[in-house]
Amino acid sequence: MKLLLFDIDGTLVNAFGAGHEAVEAALQDVTGHAIDAGGIAFSGKTDPQIVRELLATNGAAGGDPEALIARVLDRYADRLAATISGKRVEALPGTQALLKRLAAREDVVLALLTGNIEPTAHLKLEAAGLDRFFAGGAFGSDDADRDRLVPVAARHAQQHTGRAFSGSEVVVIGDTPRDVACGKAHGARTVGVCTGRYDRADLSEADRVLDDLTGAERVANAVVGT
Repeated sequence: MKLLLFDIDGTLVNAFGAGHEAVEAALQDVTGHAIDAGGIAFSGKTDPQIVRELLATNGAAGGDPEALIARVLDRYADRLAATISGKRVEALPGTQALLKRLAAREDVVLALLTGNIEPTAHLKLEAAGLDRFFAGGAFGSDDADRDRLVPVAARHAQQHTGRAFSGSEVVVIGDTPRDVACGKAHGARTVGVCTGRYDRADLSEADRVLDDLTGAERVANAVVGT
């Protein structure tokens, strides 16, 4: 049996900048200052890491930084819910068919490995019609360091299924080099998907690189490794 851990942004959904917009608004709400996010790349990072970097680069990290980050993230979840209500969030091509096919298999467990904090992960997936496919996983709210999230996801899967997962029984699927690196750090199989800002050369360290997730049977077999 395989534990399949999917990233969200750029892998499963396109939120058309809703996350950027909401986190900037949340930072301004909490700090009282306009935030310039222009110099910070969000791709592949956890939400707590992004907020920490934005606070530091905008000179707004005084006082208790952990408490400040927690306040921003709470506000971010509220802001994203409001932002998504006025923006479309789309499942990327092929994802619905792929997840339906994988969910019907008895040899896989579907879960998430995402830098999103848990509330915002579910907001995005629900808006795209994908939330029903996943039984938990690991989120940026579990640990700000993405490289520590694979064991968290494996532990949650064991609690859910009663079965332990390790090494190549775990497959990390994502669109950034950070997704690939976090899987490699724990001996997981990795599948890079060129549906975000990175191409095949950027994702070349992955065990398998796919152009997209279209072609449900072909991609399902590639992801599971058969």
